[in-house]
Amino acid sequence: MPIAPKSPAELLELIVKSGIASPERAAGIDASALPPEPKKAAAALIKMGLITRFQAEQLLQGRHKGFVLGPHVVRDLLGRGGMGAVYLAEHLDLHRKVALKVMVAPRDEDHRLASERFLREARSAAALDHPNIVRIFDVARHNGTPYLAMEYVDGETLQQALDRDGSMPPATAADTVAQAAAGLQHAHERGFVHRDIKPGNLIRDRSGVVKILDMGLARCFDDPAQKLTENLDSGAVVGTADFIAPEQALNMPGIDIRADIYSLGATFFTLIAGRTPFEGNTTQKLLHHQMKSVPKLTEIDPTVPEKLSNIVAKMMAKKPAERYQSPAEVIASLAPWLGNSARVMAGLSRTKIAIGSGQNASLRDLATGGSSSNKLGIAYYPGDEEDSSELNPMIGAPETGAVASAETARSLAATSPLRLGSRPARKARNNKTLMFVTAGLALVVAGVVIGLLVK
Repeated sequence: MPIAPKSPAELLELIVKSGIASPERAAGIDASALPPEPKKAAAALIKMGLITRFQAEQLLQGRHKGFVLGPHVVRDLLGRGGMGAVYLAEHLDLHRKVALKVMVAPRDEDHRLASERFLREARSAAALDHPNIVRIFDVARHNGTPYLAMEYVDGETLQQALDRDGSMPPATAADTVAQAAAGLQHAHERGFVHRDIKPGNLIRDRSGVVKILDMGLARCFDDPAQKLTENLDSGAVVGTADFIAPEQALNMPGIDIRADIYSLGATFFTLIAGRTPFEGNTTQKLLHHQMKSVPKLTEIDPTVPEKLSNIVAKMMAKKPAERYQSPAEVIASLAPWLGNSARVMAGLSRTKIAIGSGQNASLRDLATGGSSSNKLGIAYYPGDEEDSSELNPMIGAPETGAVASAETARSLAATSPLRLGSRPARKARNNKTLMFVTAGLALVVAGVVIGLLVK
């Protein structure tokens, strides 16, 4: 049983036992100089920077275990879902902030299946290296429980942005979707299908860079080793009801990248309309994805350009053969709304379609931000038996989206928003260099985009 500290001295003792601070650092604090009440003493220690508010809340309840995971010290709880909890942590030696995703298997789910899904996320993320996909640094175990060390994204998911601000301007949504498509193109080239693209699984940092997260349902159809998880998932419909592709909802074999394009289209619709394409309970939504035509965005908002509305409709075509056949084609279709987006160009430059392109044609408007390619005025962002004394990852954490609710077509599916520390804005003297680099990348990609458009 955890024993709550009754004095500042006992609180400091717990801090040392937890591993949050070294004995030497704690010894430099005079307990007698702190307020006698533990809560007030904790508040003073927070001001000193010795502990965080989250750490204080746990320590005041007597919990001192679980703060140190390998070389990391847990500093905050970012979110939780059906498969685990996500913490903000700091590497002890590198002083680098990371997001730690710790598996907590649902009580009613087979532990082998939960573990394999969790490790599948690690393998999937480790196989991908792209600026629009959250990177994984390491996978390890703590007392037999696996956890992932990943990028910490200082930002918010698109679902959080929607909940706060409502719909996005069409051009901002186009830039956001194009960045996600660049990440999906990279995954596609390596044989991966995400299978759960939605606003809650796309996170945008403070500089406006969009990253795909939560690879827990991702499958590499080129890897025979993933037959195990295919068997474990047999009979289960995976995905989220508001965004799931028709063929995925039917659990059809041969699901490919076009299912992700459909889900990205449903996400695109949601970003512009401020609501999901179909309403109702889970069963009704699944039926609508199968049988009901997608509402026209132009009818919801007459200011949405007809061509952009048609792009969303094509992404959400019922038959995979009638959709765009790759994420690169989606980006090509969005070119008139992308202006000179350095973020999209940076993502495309890390895909195979942008390497070795010898075509002479170019989209000068895309490279230079000419008036014909920036009609909507893209909005840019600044900086272009349990021991209860152990840290409980499921206590005090906010839900991170439609995780285990009627809005999801899989049971106890987890999404966890990560945050990644954004880099400081570039100095003014580097702006000219960045401009030339951006234009160069645009010209490299331009031929590919033209080739896709004329197919």
